[in-house]
Amino acid sequence: MTSERMLCPVCQVTFLLKEERVPGKRVVCPVCGAVLTLTEENGFWVLRRPKDMSPEEEIRARVENFAQLRGYHFNEMKEPLIEALLKKYERYGDFYCPCKIDNIPENVCPCLETRQGSVERNGRCHCGLFWK
Repeated sequence: MTSERMLCPVCQVTFLLKEERVPGKRVVCPVCGAVLTLTEENGFWVLRRPKDMSPEEEIRARVENFAQLRGYHFNEMKEPLIEALLKKYERYGDFYCPCKIDNIPENVCPCLETRQGSVERNGRCHCGLFWK
């Protein structure tokens, strides 16, 4: 089994995939927590967002995975924030942070600011979904 660099379609960060490559295999991005599906396209392995997960299943799995990877927890605002993320998905096509005005790739949950350590510095992310 060889390691291969893979690009996460959610956070746009490459990471080393050390697991066996099997079409349809689920992989969790170690950077953002996204659940991804491994596929082979034109002789190359790529990761895609799963088509068989509902938007709610996708974002819940992502925030749970991210929190677990980083040792974060949630407070009583988790459910209203999940609902806000789902509304952003319905309106704009992705899970943009509910507290950010700009719906740009850097603001897809968990946003770049959060992935770069704002929870470590401030005790929580800007919108309050992730807590130290």
